[in-house]
Amino acid sequence: MEIYINEHLLDSSLENEKKLGEVFGEITKWVEAKGKYLLGCTVDGIEFQSSTMHDQGIETTHKMEFFVGEEMDFLVSTLNELDLYVDKVGSTLFGRDSLTEKESKELSDGAKWIQSVLNSASNLLHLKLDQIKPMGTGNTVAQIVADISANSSGLDNTDTIETFLENLRDLKLFIMDLIARTQVLDLDLPTLKEILNTFIGNIGGLKESFVKVNEAYQSGKDEVATELLTQSISQINVLLTSFITLKLRKPDLDLSQVVIEGIGFEEKTGELNEILASIAVALEEKDIIRAGDSIEYELPGALDEFLPFLQSIREKIS
Repeated sequence: MEIYINEHLLDSSLENEKKLGEVFGEITKWVEAKGKYLLGCTVDGIEFQSSTMHDQGIETTHKMEFFVGEEMDFLVSTLNELDLYVDKVGSTLFGRDSLTEKESKELSDGAKWIQSVLNSASNLLHLKLDQIKPMGTGNTVAQIVADISANSSGLDNTDTIETFLENLRDLKLFIMDLIARTQVLDLDLPTLKEILNTFIGNIGGLKESFVKVNEAYQSGKDEVATELLTQSISQINVLLTSFITLKLRKPDLDLSQVVIEGIGFEEKTGELNEILASIAVALEEKDIIRAGDSIEYELPGALDEFLPFLQSIREKIS
């Protein structure tokens, strides 16, 4: 059996390992000893499943391939997996009035995994989950996850399932935004430039999307509005996060020196963040009129004022 790591054939031969599970365990230890993370494993092109492949002999296998990455690779991969899992759970629960004992056990295990993934993300990205509230909701991420964990084994009627689904939708909004942010943190300079160019070119479309968000709220389509708003806000968050990486990729870039008409870039960024925070507070307080006005009028105006700063930064890094 041949063993590949990131498409490179492993030179050393197997000694005592006779089963796929033993090989998987040894390679995992080796990867962790190198300070890296195992992102995935395939056996003859099929994803390795410990429950069915652990005791399979290596003599029946031609190729075992491992995919290894850095911390950020691991986090992005796991968050994408978490996003798919949340979608799967939501689809399973929709329209149900109870779960089987087996489903309840699997959901409880899944809730523990969700907690583990988000704890890892908070440690790596220095997030305070007890302070972050997904756009449009009243609970913090910590509260949402705690509720999901506490109620995962007691979904025995439509009311408890609907409450669980509400928490799941809130969690989905946070995961979407977190994935968008983390994907930016490991990008190279040309890609960061592309993000900046794309945002500048798409400001008109972004402003139009905010108008649609307000229209959806005014017509009572709160779920549609919240999802659209989260997607739109994520574009802004991705841009703002990209500046953190940009300063790492281009150390000579001093954003504090970007000043237009006596106003600095950091001050203008602060103003934009204040508007985003005020929208979140208004939505939490169910003040749709106040939130709608900020979304449709204040936020587009702030983006117009932000545009010259972005154009100036683009000139400095071109």
